[in-house]
Amino acid sequence: HSAFASALLSLPFPHLLTHPRARLLLAASELARVAAAGFVPLLGSLLRRHPFPGDARLLELFTEHASFLADEEPQLLASAVLAFLRLLARNRLAPVLSSGECKDCEECKSAKTLEECRGRLVSFCVSMLRDHFQVCALIGRDLVRSLHELALVPEFQPLWRDHIPHCVGDVCRISTPGWCMAMAITPEMETQLLFMMNNVKWGDQKRYQLWFAMKHLMVPGGEERIPDIVRFICCRYHPTNEVIQSGVIVRWAVIGWLLTGCSKGYVVANAKLALFYDWGSVMNIEPAMLLMVNLVSQYTDITNMLLEFLFLLIENYDVRRKEAIAHCVRSAFGVLVKKRVIPSLEPLTCCEKLSPLLRQKLVAFLSSSNPGAAEDSCGKSTDVVSKETELKKSVCSS
Repeated sequence: HSAFASALLSLPFPHLLTHPRARLLLAASELARVAAAGFVPLLGSLLRRHPFPGDARLLELFTEHASFLADEEPQLLASAVLAFLRLLARNRLAPVLSSGECKDCEECKSAKTLEECRGRLVSFCVSMLRDHFQVCALIGRDLVRSLHELALVPEFQPLWRDHIPHCVGDVCRISTPGWCMAMAITPEMETQLLFMMNNVKWGDQKRYQLWFAMKHLMVPGGEERIPDIVRFICCRYHPTNEVIQSGVIVRWAVIGWLLTGCSKGYVVANAKLALFYDWGSVMNIEPAMLLMVNLVSQYTDITNMLLEFLFLLIENYDVRRKEAIAHCVRSAFGVLVKKRVIPSLEPLTCCEKLSPLLRQKLVAFLSSSNPGAAEDSCGKSTDVVSKETELKKSVCSS
């Protein structure tokens, strides 16, 4: 069984025709039914490729074996819940292709497949959240991020009213594990992203970015994947010092390219949320901070946009936990300077091109709990920076 499952896992899935895919799903179903060795990575790989024509059988498989998986393979069931939640979140605002628009390509077939089983996907996710919430909590704080995006879907509203608010605090304390980060992007995306960030030198990246965009982003539903790609880059891929010093394109630059390539407002908002969502380690925080600091002089509008969004998150994302969120962000700024990720926050607090209001707000935010620490981070006395900000504000308003 193990050798058979490994052989199935090694099949070039994107190149399989409809009939072989159907047979592969049937074989996976039978392996799961008898709990054969090797069925877990096989189903995990199929989940990462969802949606694809004929994949309704995959949803049926998880629905049929949910109780068994909750007891014996909770990580696989949690992976399925996250994969389906991300699929629903990505497509909740995507336009449905009419028959006249469909060109019978792989992406259009997948879109039609998704539309046909959307109701069953929602029912499965709601059922798992009600009956197996402890298993779903293995996802960590990305579970809350996904559910926030689906809060206006009618079937999820009773959950938000009766159940989820009592659990949000506990779930948000759980860091999303690495195996979850990869569930929302395909293996092909992961391979090609890692190739870019490990091998492509600065100056050579444009043709690789164009190739990646044409293959994965310029297709129906492709742009909606950008927030999940940003999450993967921030929290799943942490380059070694050797890679960082080798002259390859860095994470923050790839994320900046993805952000500027978004044409839909809700995708931009979700991508920025993905960028700022998890500040549990220095490597998770680094891309957002380096993006703001390195672009502030030449592309000030991007830094303005990101800094403004960060303050919106602190003040409005979870009002009941606003102080805790502010404390975490403030601590993260200090850690970034202490670990020498950036020498100081002076590029943000003293850049004349940056919005005077945002500069003043940043200085006040940093000094609100510990003025001494804020001065260490900024590189200047907070009084000096505040006076400079006030002067700049008066000049701009006159």
